[in-house]
Amino acid sequence: MSGQTLTDRIAAAQYQLTGSDMARAVCKATTHEVMAPKKKHLEYLVSATNTTNVNIPQMADTLFERSTNASWVVVFKALVTTHHMCVYGNEAMTCLHSSGGMVDT
Repeated sequence: MSGQTLTDRIAAAQYQLTGSDMARAVCKATTHEVMAPKKKHLEYLVSATNTTNVNIPQMADTLFERSTNASWVVVFKALVTTHHMCVYGNEAMTCLHSSGGMVDT
């Protein structure tokens, strides 16, 4: 059994019910577990930035929401995931971040 908290499991289930695989992957990459984001979730998010049906501003907003969490672990993992997306993701993610679009809510 994984070390995910009940809160993490509920959030992932909510995203799964709404049909947002991208938001679910963000949630799974930024769990309360004190360990690095799982590689499979980071790889999914990077590959998602290269598809046409993913809303990159929505992905950035979801990461921003996770970075405002009360848990330092979730915030740190959201920042690590954001950095990973800027380095390895589609150029649109980097452009969005550098334009300040990620901070606007």
